[in-house]
Amino acid sequence: MPENIEILPLEVVAQAFPARPAALPDVRDFVRRQLTGTPVSDEDVRVLCERVADVLLDAAGAAGTIQVSLRIFPDSAEVDVLFAPDVPAIRPATAAKAADPVPAPAPRPAVPQSFSNWLAARLRQEGLTLEAAARRLDVSTKTVSRWVAGTTEPRLRDLYRIRETFGEPFH
Repeated sequence: MPENIEILPLEVVAQAFPARPAALPDVRDFVRRQLTGTPVSDEDVRVLCERVADVLLDAAGAAGTIQVSLRIFPDSAEVDVLFAPDVPAIRPATAAKAADPVPAPAPRPAVPQSFSNWLAARLRQEGLTLEAAARRLDVSTKTVSRWVAGTTEPRLRDLYRIRETFGEPFH
């Protein structure tokens, strides 16, 4: 008995992003750009972006990379989000000498102000002090202060609580 085989055109696109809260707008932009001009509805693109954000927020740690891959079919799209933790480079033992200086840690990239500005605005809208926000988020006041100042970003698990408490960042 012959099988019916259907061959569909398929486009596959992928991009890597840092597994950091600041990457969420770039991830959303990538997904939206790739699906522009496809028959996938705006609502479906929005839901897809939310699901990608959920996976990013559920990632185990803030250090690493996520890869977003889209498979675009004529009438639909599928997405994969893969998380890869950072693995520190190891110098070969034969290359190290006693006189070699200890390498300085790589400088941390500057934290984009968009998250800190968003959080500060949300706290003002809610009429919350740093202490009250810290209690709601179950973190220290110093931690919230650092987030608002832009000196650090929340870990992904903290960003998940921020999102539940104050809404979607960067919207």
